[in-house]
Order: sequence, then structure tokens, then C-alpha cells
Amino acid sequence: MRQRHLFLAGAAVALTAACSPSPEAPSTAAQLSTAHASHAGMIRVTNNGDLTAAQKQAVAEVKNATQRFHDIAIATRPTAQGGGGYTVQFPAGCAASPDGAQGFHYLNPDLVDANVELLRPELVMYEPGPNGQMNLVGVDYIVPLALSATPPTLLGQPFTALGPPLNVWALHIWGWRPNPSGMFGLWNPKVSCANAQ
Repeated sequence: MRQRHLFLAGAAVALTAACSPSPEAPSTAAQLSTAHASHAGMIRVTNNGDLTAAQKQAVAEVKNATQRFHDIAIATRPTAQGGGGYTVQFPAGCAASPDGAQGFHYLNPDLVDANVELLRPELVMYEPGPNGQMNLVGVDYIVPLALSATPPTLLGQPFTALGPPLNVWALHIWGWRPNPSGMFGLWNPKVSCANAQ
């Protein structure tokens, strides 16, 4: 519990610094892009057609477990009120890069620890739509770098280390939006932040 609070406190400081008005400071999306790009060479691309039967079954289970989060009001409602508990936007803003986008991330702080649970992703990801709607596109699993010296794995996929300001191991599953870069790719060229407000 203490480590989770330290992680969230550190994340809040990093996000505050990233959102500071200094003209020399890159945007959070730019920092996120840099953090991801610096480790892009470590990613093993698994095309959607190359998934094993076990991986396909696991993705179907993830989709079933997150089905109700198509309604962002349910996803962002506290768990004590019957929601998903994804109450914190982390990182702030809509994440995009030249390789595609990830959209807005909503974090359930209670799930952040050294464990990875397939049906309990730490984050859900949304693409902003043209009419203000938020479309669920995938999930994101994270483990703070401070809690694991080696990359966690899920479904045979090693997590990627993302440096400042995030400082996490991360793995995506694009269950709700097909990704030409692969089911577990960092960026999805079929996701856009064009309608972000």
C-alpha cells in the first residue's frame, strides 16, 4: 500500500511538472512519446493473426471483463459506487505520436502494485470521438519500475520499460480497436487524438 502511494505521489509530481507552463518543457504527450520511443526497439510485434489460441482466448476474456467500460461513466465511477474505479487520468491528456495514438488513459490506483492480473488491467484507454464521446479502444497494464527489476510478462509478452515521467513497465492489449502494429503494440495507427478537447 505504501509503495502504491509513493508511486502515485511521484506520478502526480511528474505530471505537475509535465503540465507546467514553461515554454521549454515538452508536452506530456511528447514526453510519453519519447519515453515509448526510447524503448521501441525492445518491442516484439505480434500481429493479430499470429496470436496463439491461448492468447486469443485471453483477449476474449479481457474484452468480456471490460465490456461495461464502454460507458466511461461506469469506468470512472468509484468501485464503492459500482464502477470500475478508473478515477485518475494518467498520464494527463490524449497520448499520440507519429506512430499512432493511445488516447486518454484512466487509472485505477487500487490496482497499481507489483502484480499483473489479466482481468484487472490498471488502465483503460479511450479515443475521443467527434461528438465528445469516449470510445474504449484497449487496456494498459503497468507495474512501477521501482517494484520490479525485470520486465513482467503477460500472455508471453514482456512489458516495456517507460522512463520519465511515467517510470513504469507497460503492456497494451488492443482488444477493442484492431491495431496494424499488433495486439500488444505501443501505438495504434487506427487511434487518433484529433478530436481531443
